[in-house]
Formats: sequence, C-alpha cells, structure tokens
Amino acid sequence: MSEQSEIREHLSRYVRALTSHCIQTGFCGVWHHRERRLASWLCLASDAADSHVLPVTHEYLSSVLGMPRAGITETLIKLAEEGLIRKTRGVLQIDERKRLEQKTCNCYRLISGAYTLSESAIPSEYPAA
Repeated sequence: MSEQSEIREHLSRYVRALTSHCIQTGFCGVWHHRERRLASWLCLASDAADSHVLPVTHEYLSSVLGMPRAGITETLIKLAEEGLIRKTRGVLQIDERKRLEQKTCNCYRLISGAYTLSESAIPSEYPAA
C-alpha cells in the first residue's frame, strides 16, 4: 500500500464511510421510529445490492435492526398497504423507491452520502466493483 497511494486513499475513504455508517446506525437505533429505520435500511440495502429485490426475512430484519419481529412484520404490512413494497416469503421488492425514500430518516442520506464520497475517489484505472 505504501507504493500504491491511490489504493491507500480509496481504502481510507471506504473505512471512513464504513465508520460513519456504523456510528450513524447506532444513533438511528436510539432516536428514530421503526418505520423510518426500516425504510432507511431497505434503501441502503437496495443501493448496496443495486437491486429493488432483496432476499431478506422478517427474522433477519429483526436481528439487523434490533427490533422485535412483530414490529418488523407490522411495519412491513403498513409499507405494503401503501404500495411501497411487496413481500413474499423471504423476498422484499421495492416498488416505489422515491416514496420509500421519503419515509427514511436523515440517516439514510448521511450514510449513502458517505459512500458516494468514498466511491467518487476511485481512479479511472480502478473500476468500481
């Protein structure tokens, strides 16, 4: 890494983005309502997977977000009734991404912005994965 300053800089930016993500997620879990937290997580996961279809279960979401499974189910039902998502066993599909983003807390924008800054520093000879 000492010989490849571009790689070192890229990894450093990624570590800062990941650290910001972890800190902001901790604050989010304390301060924000479950609907906003779940909407933020779904948007971030969709961004990371580059897909509107996410292979997740209620149990997994409960574990990741630190919320009771019943609360996850209740919130997903509400989002589905609003036409934002569709859910089948083990799969969530985001149908109305822009409207789902409106449900997110500011944490979504802060976290996704940190990763965007990290990616913008990738030199052209190192294509994004």
